[in-house]
Amino acid sequence: MSKEIPENVKGSLRSIGLTDYEISIYLTLISKGPMDARELSEASGVPYSRIYNILTQLEKDKMWIIKEDSRPSRYFAKSPDEALIIAKKQYSDNFNDHSNKIIHTLTPIYQSHDTPIKIALYVHRGRDVCINRALSLINLAKTSIYFTSNEFELLELFFDDIKKARARGVTDIKLLVEAKGLEVKNFKSLLKKYNTISEIRWRDQIFGSSVIIDEGEDAFIILSESFFLKKMSYFGIVTDHVAFGPSSLYYFDYLYKSAKEVKLD
Repeated sequence: MSKEIPENVKGSLRSIGLTDYEISIYLTLISKGPMDARELSEASGVPYSRIYNILTQLEKDKMWIIKEDSRPSRYFAKSPDEALIIAKKQYSDNFNDHSNKIIHTLTPIYQSHDTPIKIALYVHRGRDVCINRALSLINLAKTSIYFTSNEFELLELFFDDIKKARARGVTDIKLLVEAKGLEVKNFKSLLKKYNTISEIRWRDQIFGSSVIIDEGEDAFIILSESFFLKKMSYFGIVTDHVAFGPSSLYYFDYLYKSAKEVKLD
């Protein structure tokens, strides 16, 4: 069996949580088919004194094998794809449980201290630079694009790229605009085009423009000329902090859920 199964595959099985004895049993069943406990012990090299404990782990806890109700009981390996789906779900569930416990316990302790964090804040200045940066995110999107803006120019410039993203499978597209834009004829006409590829909602006020992709994997905030009291260039803001994208998504979700649906006649 050791000659049939590459060592790097065994290493991958260890990396996702199987012990050496569990690997030996699973690969034996994969290679040679169903066996009872004694046959498995002899074929896999796992001591008979340990075999039942390990089989129980693989069957009930990790669910990589199936126990047949017979005398003596025989064991079957689940297919690798089924076993890995189960392992991934178990890992995700365990990770979420542990991460929630860690966050709820340690965050209040961390926040009790005034601990400054050094981050790099990048400011992109200029209309073309900001537009190109936002377009690059749109073109990188794989699953979702959340776009906030009341700038007709930006909405018009981004439409074709967002439409292409939709065509390549980015179906979760949401647009948030400001109420005053709905009173402008050409703005409303453009929203009718967006309505064919995205969900649209409005609020009384929004803060600048932003593009968020793939559940907060990346984000970019744009402050355009109309945002400032005096005429200034476009400013784009991004940081290298790991929380920038997720926090941008969190804020977008808060605004979007409390916004109203756009009704276009």
